[in-house]
Amino acid sequence: MSNKASKKLKLIKHLENDIYCRIGVSKISGVGVIAIRDIPKNTDPFKILNNKNDEIIMLTDKDVAGLDKNVLKIINDFFGSGNKKKKYDVLASGANNINVSFYMNHSDKPNIDIVDDDTSDYYGFRTNRLIKEGEELTIDYSKYEE
Repeated sequence: MSNKASKKLKLIKHLENDIYCRIGVSKISGVGVIAIRDIPKNTDPFKILNNKNDEIIMLTDKDVAGLDKNVLKIINDFFGSGNKKKKYDVLASGANNINVSFYMNHSDKPNIDIVDDDTSDYYGFRTNRLIKEGEELTIDYSKYEE
């Protein structure tokens, strides 16, 4: 089997088995991440096909002070949610590389746990219970501070 055919089969398998959610209208605030099918407990709902992770660069308020106000809002919204220390873990590839997990809203009773496995600059995510189709995926933003 050619490399191209192998990649195609891997992609089809990924689409069949690993796609659980999409961005949609949130009952909590604006947009959120909505389950498109049931997601079993202890599942990573954001599994990616290519495990190559991007580097994270820590920026401070001083670093971002001169940015356009709308760009600063993106930095704060996506990389500083619940941020009391005013530090931002920004993707080295920039804000145009944000994935669906960045759209999760906060809940004091989240259905997603944040997982720090120390093998990546990124946090991982796991469902802490069965999430039903149509349900919004949520996290506790304060857990990023720990």
